Amino acid sequence: MKTLYYSPDTDYSLVEMPYSEWVEVKEPAFFDQIADQDDNHWLFLQQKTCLAAYSKVISLMKVGDELYKYDGKTRKALWQSGRLQVPETLKAQVFEITSADFAALTAEAQVNRLQTLPINEIIQGIYQELGLAFTSERIKSGFIYEALNIALRGRPRALQDKRLSHEREDIDLKKAIKLFSNELLFIDSLNPKPDIFVTGVLAGALIMLGTHRDLKEYFTRVNNRQGERKPGAEDPVAGLIRTIERHRIDDRAMPSLLSIELCRKTIQSITIWEEGYESPLFWRRKLVTGVDHMPYIREMKRAKHIDDQKDL
Repeated sequence: MKTLYYSPDTDYSLVEMPYSEWVEVKEPAFFDQIADQDDNHWLFLQQKTCLAAYSKVISLMKVGDELYKYDGKTRKALWQSGRLQVPETLKAQVFEITSADFAALTAEAQVNRLQTLPINEIIQGIYQELGLAFTSERIKSGFIYEALNIALRGRPRALQDKRLSHEREDIDLKKAIKLFSNELLFIDSLNPKPDIFVTGVLAGALIMLGTHRDLKEYFTRVNNRQGERKPGAEDPVAGLIRTIERHRIDDRAMPSLLSIELCRKTIQSITIWEEGYESPLFWRRKLVTGVDHMPYIREMKRAKHIDDQKDL
């Protein structure tokens, strides 16, 4: 990188840098949100020899000793796709800003991102921040928001009462995912079937695994539909699978209430499983109504030492 001009009075400089060096410059959280000209604008400049140089002028921010891209989002995509000829060098306007201003811009961008992105994409971004690499479609897709809410609050967000102190705040998604990271990694290792680990079942699994129960065999059997039956009775795995399948084809108008019901029945199935194969309680005609899931949520919160955290 070569400095062509520097003005100490305005904290501005003009530099020349190789394209390959510019590509490696860090992109701040707000890089994708900076307004930019569309593809046609830059393709038009490329066709006009007298204007082509304008497409090679970009802007950078300098925060302390670190450089960040400010603009160039559209051109970067065009250069990388081959639609716009990659330049050997770029001229970069460099503006110096304070760390405080940079932090404020970053925070504002993160708020804007949360307001515009689908919730599953936000969750996928949190996975990356936490270094969580999932392989199953069910978990890596990020569709776990309502399961987290049920596991922590007992019901989906839309059914929570914001007048209550323990339900007033939304759950802190990053904290929640970090809290359940071991449970999510275990479930992911099963390659969970999406039609088995529906929202209510996933919520029940997070609650019960979060109380440090050893449920590997149980959830492996559930995921593989390996329930057992004998005349007039079924084991808790078969009972839960039958319940899931019945609810999946049941046309109901209240999917949120259905998810709570499946969570309760998942917990009931697990408690029956814990009775053991030889117990007369192990074999039943059917899972009836499920159990109250709130005591198990409280048990899980005590086990994870989060009883007093209002954002969980």
